[in-house]
Amino acid sequence: MKKVFYLILTSIILLTIACEKSEDIGTEIISNDAIELRFELQNKGYIETIVDSINKQECYFEEWKKTVLTPVSGLIEFYNSDGNWVATINFGSGECDQWATKTWDVTVFPESPEGEEKFSVFSFSKKEK
Repeated sequence: MKKVFYLILTSIILLTIACEKSEDIGTEIISNDAIELRFELQNKGYIETIVDSINKQECYFEEWKKTVLTPVSGLIEFYNSDGNWVATINFGSGECDQWATKTWDVTVFPESPEGEEKFSVFSFSKKEK
């Protein structure tokens, strides 16, 4: 009788552990290819020029315990109607990370005097359960 009890107890514990879900499982991570920034610049009348196509790779991220299709390289530049450079989005040189760098002409965008900023190429949202 004790063996049956321990067998049932062990089964219940294993099922409980196996069915537990991590909080991260409910988070959806999607590569956005900086699409919002690109649309914003295009809507201001700047011309997008793809210097080096965006290359994507399946990358595993330990912090989320997920594999995500990630832009690992690519270069996009923006010019005004006179052909003058105003901004660049650099997706990197092939490393699996979530970061891209945007660089801009501070005379065109004086409200942002830094001239450069790293940003995540991912959009995060909670999945509906």
